[in-house]
Amino acid sequence: MPGVGKIADFRAPGRGTTAAKRLAVLGIALFCAAAVVAPVEPTLLEVQAAAALTAAGTAASDADRTARLRASHWAPVLRGQFIRREDLRSRAGEYRGYPLRQDDTGAAHTWAVTLTWDFAQLVYSREESQLALAQVHLARVRREAAEKAASLWTERRQKRTSLRELTGAARREAAIDSLRISAELDALTGGLYRDIVVREQAEIEVEEP
Repeated sequence: MPGVGKIADFRAPGRGTTAAKRLAVLGIALFCAAAVVAPVEPTLLEVQAAAALTAAGTAASDADRTARLRASHWAPVLRGQFIRREDLRSRAGEYRGYPLRQDDTGAAHTWAVTLTWDFAQLVYSREESQLALAQVHLARVRREAAEKAASLWTERRQKRTSLRELTGAARREAAIDSLRISAELDALTGGLYRDIVVREQAEIEVEEP
């Protein structure tokens, strides 16, 4: 039969083709590994809570400061005093025709310890007005941090959604922008997006030509 034992149009793969295939396989493997161990995306409420906590603590800590301030006035004000006094008097004269000389020497040591309570401070402390202003400022800082975190979280979700429909240079630009937003969220939330930033950076490096 004609053609038996012959291989028609056989071509050895070139080096460039093999390298491209290896790179593609490596990229697919990395994407699959990233999909398996991908960190869980924080919810909007989690991101806002982490941002507020990182920016100015919690509202419960503010109330605890007020309680500690009032409790501190149960401690008395302690004062100590030490007084040392020396007195030397010399008299020289005549009494009923007889010469008189009298020397008087005196020394006194006084110790004093005073404990003072100001019970009016237990009802309302003078520092509470300043502490209230500080708490208002901290509450505003927490609110602003939560608002910024919500804006970045929404923007990042939109960027990640648009990556599914983009290709080429537009996809790479959107991925870099998403990485920037994730890094801002990581700094704003105190490290909540650390693993996500590492994953997105690895994805960008794999997609580089």
